[in-house]
Amino acid sequence: MEKKVLAVGDSTRLEIIYSTGRSKTRSSKSPQIETNEGPPKRRLKISAHGVERPDSTYPIIISPYKLDLSQFTEKLVEKKKFEITNVSDRKLELKLVDLASRYLEVKLPKSIKPGKTAEGEIKIREYYLDESFQKSFTLELNDEKSTRFTVPVKRTVRNLQAKGASEAGRK
Repeated sequence: MEKKVLAVGDSTRLEIIYSTGRSKTRSSKSPQIETNEGPPKRRLKISAHGVERPDSTYPIIISPYKLDLSQFTEKLVEKKKFEITNVSDRKLELKLVDLASRYLEVKLPKSIKPGKTAEGEIKIREYYLDESFQKSFTLELNDEKSTRFTVPVKRTVRNLQAKGASEAGRK
């Protein structure tokens, strides 16, 4: 467990990675946060609902439902396209609500008509092309429930010289 110490009045962004594993039911976890104000320790409850078939979600289907931008050869892998299909009977607007913006850029369609498919794109920021990481982004719909979808993003870099891979892929 890593401890971070902040000066009085300072702030930071806290990243908590929550994996549902193979759970196909509602699950929750409660990481403990310690501060110097109020009760000595606080718990933050995070809940998720695992989906048995991520290719059959409602009101949209994201394909692929997890994005792998791993790099195992000299050919540069810096971006990937994905599809979002609106399987509802109304036009849906999409809004990006969370993103590891230091690492990634995400382009989403503004809206998708009923029964239609639109394309999105994820791109790794240049500074992180030589790093392995696991991040995600979350989009929200304008449906009656403000439904949110979180898309895992994985990058593994193997057997490459740090700068050589990026330069070779750009040639």
